[in-house]
Amino acid sequence: MRVKHFATILLVLFLGLVLTGCAGMSTRSTSDITCTTKDLGAMLKSGDYQKKVDNFLIIRDASSSMGDKVGGAFCSEPTKMDLSKELIRCLNNSLPDDFDVNAGMRVFGPVYSEKGLVYGMSQYSKAGLDDAVLAVSGTGGVTPLANAIIYGANDLLDTPGLKDTPGKTAVILFSDGINTDAASPVAAAAAMKEMYGNNVCIYTVLVGDDPKGKMTMEQIAEAGKCGFAISANNLHTRTLADACSTTELIDGMGDFVTGVFLEKAVKKAPPKKIVDLDSDGDGVPDSLDQCPNTPPGIKVDRVGCPVAIPKKVSITLLVEFDFDNAAVKPQYHSDIEKVANFLQAYPKTTGVLEGHTDSIGSEEYNMNLSQRRAESVKTYIVEKFNIDASRLSTIGHGESKPVASNETDAGREKNRRVLANIVTITMK
Repeated sequence: MRVKHFATILLVLFLGLVLTGCAGMSTRSTSDITCTTKDLGAMLKSGDYQKKVDNFLIIRDASSSMGDKVGGAFCSEPTKMDLSKELIRCLNNSLPDDFDVNAGMRVFGPVYSEKGLVYGMSQYSKAGLDDAVLAVSGTGGVTPLANAIIYGANDLLDTPGLKDTPGKTAVILFSDGINTDAASPVAAAAAMKEMYGNNVCIYTVLVGDDPKGKMTMEQIAEAGKCGFAISANNLHTRTLADACSTTELIDGMGDFVTGVFLEKAVKKAPPKKIVDLDSDGDGVPDSLDQCPNTPPGIKVDRVGCPVAIPKKVSITLLVEFDFDNAAVKPQYHSDIEKVANFLQAYPKTTGVLEGHTDSIGSEEYNMNLSQRRAESVKTYIVEKFNIDASRLSTIGHGESKPVASNETDAGREKNRRVLANIVTITMK
């Protein structure tokens, strides 16, 4: 009895200490995030540095896991979402007000990838980018990182002035790298690199300390070949109100922004005044022209060779279903075959199959039915045409996105469907 009584007293004391400690943590203030910037404008004016990008695109993770605190649930650390917000604002404040580049920001998680471009691509504006950063609130959803990168590649293609002369682009990804969707973000980054070649460099900023997320972010940066991966903890300092964090943070934002946007200027000796002919009239003198006799009117690069122009190609699919049924009807087999042929012709392309229902039945039942319909189309493509299953992802929307009235038979028939819009880029 004495032993049992003594154990009870110890348990009560332990719980008291835990509750007292948690209560103490909960009253402390949130961390202050500070970044030390560099005056890029002055560096450019000095002549020692030059701009090395013509465009930049920020891809920002706003999925559910970004709502977690950096240092754990009981610490006064910021959430990963708040930390990424402040880091992007620090980056923005580092850039000159008159920085002559195109810029954009894409967000993924709580919104679908096709709606994720919340700023740009357009002429860079410090105030415009800051407003876009502050307008993004809340987190949600999984982490469709691969789709965000794919749509980011299309953002660059749609930028005014980039179709003919792409210029140099920095893609900067802020994410914790965890809970990604079925498609491979590393493969998506490799496809973006193949699409734009040396005109694109990919930089990743790991927000958090998940080992698997760190590996994913490093592999994405490696796929870009000319960028690099860095931890958010190396870009800022924090003043903590408690002892939750023992990490010594390095304020490297100034060096990071310099490395992404500037390069050392190459000071050349004054050229000798010599006469250099341009025999084919392409604007490149014969001494530098590696592709002589270029036909008139053809755009060329700095060594006189024709410039490859990116071209967007796409295919759509619509499959309708009978009431309360997920079987693919024969009348759509030929349309599905065209999609399979498209995927075979562009072996690095991925796509999303989206299932829908009418409003008859419960929301839960219709959600499951819409998912089964999307899976049914995917199974037909994979098994009939030997397409790799990892290239197609599925999502069910249930009855939430009707395209016609659910009050009529004809309208409900149109709502029982699977849709796909698959896009890829070729060079011509």
